[in-house]
Amino acid sequence: MRKDPSKSSSYEGESEISKSKLVDKMLLHRFERRDGTTPEIVQMSTTLVLSGLPYRPTDAMEIMRTARTARGFERTTFYALGKDAAGKRIPMAFGSDRTLLHWCIDRAIKQNHPFVPLPQARVFFDSLGLSVGGKSYILLRESLNRLSGLAVVVERGDVDRRVTTIISHSRLPKKGNVEAIDDGYSGPAGIWFGLDFFNEFNQRHVPFLWPVLRSLHKKPQMQDFILFLHRRCSDAKSDSVVPWAMLREQLWQTDTNPWRMRARMSEAIELFKIAWPELNAVAKTDGLAIGPPFKGRHFFPFTTGESKGSL
Repeated sequence: MRKDPSKSSSYEGESEISKSKLVDKMLLHRFERRDGTTPEIVQMSTTLVLSGLPYRPTDAMEIMRTARTARGFERTTFYALGKDAAGKRIPMAFGSDRTLLHWCIDRAIKQNHPFVPLPQARVFFDSLGLSVGGKSYILLRESLNRLSGLAVVVERGDVDRRVTTIISHSRLPKKGNVEAIDDGYSGPAGIWFGLDFFNEFNQRHVPFLWPVLRSLHKKPQMQDFILFLHRRCSDAKSDSVVPWAMLREQLWQTDTNPWRMRARMSEAIELFKIAWPELNAVAKTDGLAIGPPFKGRHFFPFTTGESKGSL
């Protein structure tokens, strides 16, 4: 079947507009960083930064990610365990579900409590800059539905294995009311993180700029690549090269073409360097070369690696 040239042209135009908006966002953060503006920080689970969820919908009920860092080997396996009222499996969380999860984790860390209240859908919509409407509400409910059935097994080396439920309890919306998350249920509306998972991310988390994360909400792969670059560069003690095959185990999906991954990573580096010129990373033929930030200038002043609280 021959492609419709008008649709292709429209897609390319939308892609260029989207890219220009991202460039503008990165320039804004560069100027704010230069001027010493206090950044809006979000804290994220280190495990989820090192091992991301799928980018697209998948029929798989089990997804494995393997990370090898200066701190050692870490394998993360996600399991979709939820079922609907008819007993059918609820799909694996994917794509922009990760932004909602990052947002909820940040709330839990800052209030030092595993329960994140969601009395109104509007709270999340406003934070993300989304319009309040029926479609946004439906997408939020579907996202919460997938995340609430997610469990994770984290293995570090051969001796440390932890099986945890990401969300242990949740009160999900039942109707399309954009105001109230809860509809006829007893108890407060919101989510309870599993205690083991809460303790894990409360101790091991990574700071990042919420406005940058928000601008990448609909670009989950670019979001993962930029978070990975920030984490590895901030944490690096010396220069090293991460082979593409190793990165595929950690970040990539079903595409095994190393050249495509290299091209996407190059794009992520180019974009992130607009906001952080000292990023020390190059997408080379044999892998990703990455090291400590140039001139010792981290993306956030006075912080390296994991940090707690707002700056």
